[in-house]
Amino acid sequence: MKRPIYALVLAALIVACVFAQDAPQPEKAEPTDSVFDSYDKHGVVKPFHQLNYKRLDEPSGLQYWQGAWWSHNDSGDGPVLYRASDPTFTGAQPFAVPGAKAVDWEEITVIGDDLLVCDIGDNRRERDDITLYRVAWDASAAKLKTVATYPVSYPDGRHNAEAAAVIDGKLYIFGKRSPQETYTGVYRFDELKDGKENVPVLSGKLDLDERVALTAAAYDAETKKLVLLSYTRIFVYGEKLEGKPERSVLIYAQQCESLCLHDGALLYGNEQGQIYRVNKFLSSQYEFLLPPWNQLELPVQDEAAEPDGTGQAWKQGSAELPLKGLGEGEYVRWKVCGGYLMLAGAIRYESFTSSNEHGPRRGSALILMLGSEWTDFLTGEEKHLWLGDNGATGIDAWSLSMEDFSLAPLKGIKASGGMKDKVWTFEYAIPLTTIFGEGELPATLLVNAWGFGLHGEDEPHLTGESLACMSNPYTWAGVELKLPAQKDPPDKEK
Repeated sequence: MKRPIYALVLAALIVACVFAQDAPQPEKAEPTDSVFDSYDKHGVVKPFHQLNYKRLDEPSGLQYWQGAWWSHNDSGDGPVLYRASDPTFTGAQPFAVPGAKAVDWEEITVIGDDLLVCDIGDNRRERDDITLYRVAWDASAAKLKTVATYPVSYPDGRHNAEAAAVIDGKLYIFGKRSPQETYTGVYRFDELKDGKENVPVLSGKLDLDERVALTAAAYDAETKKLVLLSYTRIFVYGEKLEGKPERSVLIYAQQCESLCLHDGALLYGNEQGQIYRVNKFLSSQYEFLLPPWNQLELPVQDEAAEPDGTGQAWKQGSAELPLKGLGEGEYVRWKVCGGYLMLAGAIRYESFTSSNEHGPRRGSALILMLGSEWTDFLTGEEKHLWLGDNGATGIDAWSLSMEDFSLAPLKGIKASGGMKDKVWTFEYAIPLTTIFGEGELPATLLVNAWGFGLHGEDEPHLTGESLACMSNPYTWAGVELKLPAQKDPPDKEK
């Protein structure tokens, strides 16, 4: 007896759904942070802010202080802080720090009611003038006032550093590991004396990979968590500022050097002017904060193809590499034909310089990076192909050494093409054995591709954007080889 009631309810729901579809739909809310998709402990991110102030062209610090956002450039600028109402720094104003010098400013952090400017960069470990400048903001006069100057000398020799934070009223500086360093030191200043030498205590050593270089720090007093930034990871420490971190998050955001905690969000930025914002970062479970993943195909055919500069002989069934930044008429496509990896393309260039096949000179090129392992750092097994022109016989290809960035000619290649009317056209046939060695092709591999010295600032790229991405291999795209379909054998007569 209840079935008619169920039918009426179902009909009513269907009608309601129809009317709901016809009704105006509310607009989707704008994203509130960089994470626009997530699954498990993986956050897919994109930049949330883009700096919009020409003078701030190499930002190396970020802080919210006295009701405004503050930043500064890396070495090369004067003793100037930039103030703005939002993290894009649109319409920012420059303010000089009186009496200060700017040798290698690397960090700013809040200390009490003041801001501490940290001139602590020392890449060559040769400086005797490491200095901290404590500044106050005079709102009525709209200017900065230097209230103290703190010369610094480390207890165990010179160190390069870019990260500093104030924890429970005491300043901590965290060393930037380099080949000359044997540890990542934590240096604590129990007090700071104006105009006198300040020697911190080496209070701990962080157990981080020897290749990790810390570039910024931020501390949250409420949760008592310290956040440290590097080029490849974000680390979180608790009350124990020593040993291994409580949490480690893999990132890729190019050359990240600025970090700030504000309103429960973590903001980290790179020297390319992009700022990422992750809301409620400290209470999140993210282990990855990475750009969208690209998955590609590499078609395979058994028949070889002879390059003629156009790639027409093997164009059918080939796949294009989806490089960002390509303009109309530009392309790069690839395919395996017989025993060769075939590449063909046309890329516009602003200027084109040649590489030298008899020396280390690296000219304009398309770089193809091939690997098999998705790790924090390069393993040494990756192949870096440098495709360009040798300045003598024309189109050529090299293997790029990651040890000294020198070029060695690839053997057995076939190449043709040229530069005409500001367009570089090329076709390469590269022996598979020079890439994968002897034996069968792998079913899958990893790839990255980008231009060098072609478009200028807006280079074509697949996932990385510059030479810096060679130290960030997790910007790989995945590649699956698309093998030719197997023909069914003819039926045998019974």
